[in-house]
Amino acid sequence: MAYPLGVAGVMYTLFALLKRFRSDERGAFGIIFAAMAIVLVATSGAVVDYTSVEQARTRAQVALDAAALALQPQIYVANYDIKGKAQAVLLERLSDGRGTWNACTGTPTPPCGSIDTVTTDTVNGTLTLSGKIVVPMNFVSLVGVNQMTVAMTSQATRGSLNIEVALALDTTGSMSGQKIEDLRAATLSLIGIVVKDVQTPTYSKMAIVPYSVGVNMSSYAAAVRGPVVGGQAITNVSWASSLSKPITSTTKTNPVVVTAPTNGFLTGDRVYIKNVSGMTQVNGNVYTVANATTNTFELQSVNGSNYNNAGSGGTVTRCQATNCELVVTATSHGLANNDNVYIKSTSGLGSVNNNVFSVSGVTPNTYVLINTFGPNYGTYTSGGSSYCVRQGCQYYYFATGMTPYQINNCVSERTTNAYNNEPPTITLLGRDYTSGGGACLGQTITPLTTDKTVLNAAANALTAGGGTAGHIGLAWAWYMVSPKFGYLWPNASQPADYTAPNTLKAVILMTDGEFNTAYCKDVISNDSGGPINCNAPNGSSLVQAAALCTAIKATGTILYTVGFQLGTQSARDLLSQCATDSAHYFNALTGTDLSDAFKEIGRDLAALRVSR
Repeated sequence: MAYPLGVAGVMYTLFALLKRFRSDERGAFGIIFAAMAIVLVATSGAVVDYTSVEQARTRAQVALDAAALALQPQIYVANYDIKGKAQAVLLERLSDGRGTWNACTGTPTPPCGSIDTVTTDTVNGTLTLSGKIVVPMNFVSLVGVNQMTVAMTSQATRGSLNIEVALALDTTGSMSGQKIEDLRAATLSLIGIVVKDVQTPTYSKMAIVPYSVGVNMSSYAAAVRGPVVGGQAITNVSWASSLSKPITSTTKTNPVVVTAPTNGFLTGDRVYIKNVSGMTQVNGNVYTVANATTNTFELQSVNGSNYNNAGSGGTVTRCQATNCELVVTATSHGLANNDNVYIKSTSGLGSVNNNVFSVSGVTPNTYVLINTFGPNYGTYTSGGSSYCVRQGCQYYYFATGMTPYQINNCVSERTTNAYNNEPPTITLLGRDYTSGGGACLGQTITPLTTDKTVLNAAANALTAGGGTAGHIGLAWAWYMVSPKFGYLWPNASQPADYTAPNTLKAVILMTDGEFNTAYCKDVISNDSGGPINCNAPNGSSLVQAAALCTAIKATGTILYTVGFQLGTQSARDLLSQCATDSAHYFNALTGTDLSDAFKEIGRDLAALRVSR
């Protein structure tokens, strides 16, 4: 049969088919078509529903992974509500701009999501979260499928790294009040995240270095800044020898002749005369003996004819030193001529105590106190100590008329090897002398440890006071993770080599202000407002800190910096430049910000990964 061509032909053919369909009585094609239409609509809509489910599943899986990564460090915290926190993250991410999602409880009402199980493995550092989402169906509900349930699992595992991290914490005066409380809380949270309860198969250690105008090394002080020359016991202080004789007469002649029977004096002896009657002018003076005989001697160059009367009575005593100065006996005192000495705690001598004297006439066990006149002092009875007063001694006398400064267990910077981590066996660290010997701060260092109890106690003990020698705190945080300093610490606190496999080393520098304290000759320098008349040879604390940051990063050590309510741009610039990169610099404006910064650093150090 021939059909018309073109559009008219097509239309003709279509109408012919419809006419046949209407008149066809051989089957119920219309019924079949109606039934198939429902299936076809449901099948087509299933594509839309599947796409919706897949989008929700993707969002839910991302949320679950994020929750696992964020919460994995909390597996070591007792009674921490991991499930509740994960549930909140899941619903927040699912509801973000996409309607409201509810928790799946009882008979689930879609859309909903839930965290069903939480599994922790503190040995391997693993957190596993399992859950589900229930999504409503819009099209396939036509065939009785009203909702679809999708199961999900996420597992976060701590990376297989050994972690060694040291905190340099600003405990200066500006940190007093609420700020030091905020620092304690932030430090405690960081300890909880970084230091695992189970230290296998990898370990995580932390050191804490509080700093203000220095760093308190406690019992390690002698090993890092050298031993201190302490005081030597004084066993005697005197001016007179055992030779003392009564005077019978003094003549009104030139020179004066003194009669003292069987006196034993020798020409050239120096003698002290007192209590002569008549010729009182000779009393209280020191003379040189001339022309000595058994019973008499002359007072060299003393013209008695100028005196009113001859004399009688009194005593003459030979001086131990030329001008009857005090002579101190202190075995192995270690002094040399023209050295200074500090005398403390003698009994009987009164004003000798707590004074500095220059010395002469030095022998291995005795020395003369220059510019003293023995007869003016009391009589020594017992005790006392003799102290050298140069650098390295217990006391340091660096300005005329001052009370000597006393060494403490804090340390300052060194001028040689200032910006590397050569050990104290190569170059000792600087000492710290203060007025009265008070330590630069009360808190001491805590070397690397896995003991949370020790670390938490150190964090809770933080107090505020003093200036800001931030470069010293930074240096010692570096030394804590430096293998070259390892010999100082107990075996468990010794850091690994820089080349040790699977080992991460990090330093965290925290401060709330400008670094403003440096040292010269073991005392706070003149240009830092200190009492000594010299400026810091290495430059300001700020300059030294910048150089140390460069050196630390060159060893591959990660450097985090945290500013807390910084008041100056220069302080912000220093921390920004010191950090490994911009992601490792934090500027906290509030106590909450500080805690959040420490937590973020802790999570970063935990080196987490989604393992499943």
